[in-house]
Parts: sequence; structure tokens; C-alpha cells
Amino acid sequence: MIPKLYISRTADGAGLPFPSYTSKHHAALNLQAAVATPIRLNKDDRAYVPVGFSIGIPDGFCGLVTSLPSLAFEQGLVVLDAPQILNPADRKPLFVLLQNTAPKAVVIHRGLICAQLLVMPIVQVCWQEVQSHTIVEPTTAIVLDNELEEDKKKLKFSRRKVRSIRDRYKEEDAEN
Repeated sequence: MIPKLYISRTADGAGLPFPSYTSKHHAALNLQAAVATPIRLNKDDRAYVPVGFSIGIPDGFCGLVTSLPSLAFEQGLVVLDAPQILNPADRKPLFVLLQNTAPKAVVIHRGLICAQLLVMPIVQVCWQEVQSHTIVEPTTAIVLDNELEEDKKKLKFSRRKVRSIRDRYKEEDAEN
């Protein structure tokens, strides 16, 4: 089943196409700047840029707004709070926080593909409190603390050496 995103154009999005995929092989939708007049960003300047719509993401999914790799590499324009997380309850007009990381100015004009929206399924988790030496998931070799020898013996199936964070710090201190 393909999830449906509900979209409502805002006043600043008039005349712009809805977000679309570059091709059937791309995972993220392109977001275009819906600015009335060009915005000039000098080095380290940032601006909230409207993309011209509000969206409704169905329950069980979230949206992740990320930088456009080519724009980040070629012009230094990045989504500052990437990934910006859009929850199913979010219904406000979408803005992208852009920052110029390049030494020269960047101009954001209407219709510029300035970010990407990746829609993904989400899973909510629950907590289970354990003692610090307890193996949480022996099948994945997640260990909160492996000071006890019996815990190390339980992890024989692992091909890699399981180390606690404390062991890693001891090794790093010894190297320095």
C-alpha cells in the first residue's frame, strides 16, 4: 500500500508544482522555495524559506526534511536542522531552515529545489529498565556493561569482540 500525503497549497505556493520525485529511482521528494522575492544569504546567514504548502502525514509515518546533496556540495546551502522531523500531527505551513556555509553569497529564488522530503514508516518503542550488567538482546550482542565474565561467555557467538564503553575509554586513554 502506498501511503497518501494530504497537501494543501498556501498562498505563497500559488503557481508552483507539488513536490515530486526526480525519477522513480529517487527516495525523496523535491521541495521548492516559494519565496516572493529572491533571498540573498551571505556566508553563515540563515533564513526560513517557505515551500508553499502544508502537508498531512498519515499515522505510522514521518517526514524527514534534508539537504539536497548537489546544492550542499556545489553552493554550500544546507538544511540547518536536518533532518527536520515532520510528525503525523503537524499541519502547519512547511518552512525549511537554510544556511549558507559557502564563502560566497547564495541567492534563493522562487522555484529553486532547496531541500528534500523523505517519508518513512515509524515505530514507537517502550522502555524496559535493566541492571547495568544485563544483556538486553543476546541475538544482537547489545551489552550495556560487560564487566562480568559470565556475560562474556554468553556472547561466544559474536564474531567481533564485545567491549563496554568503559573498556573503549580505557583503550583510548592508553593510546594517548
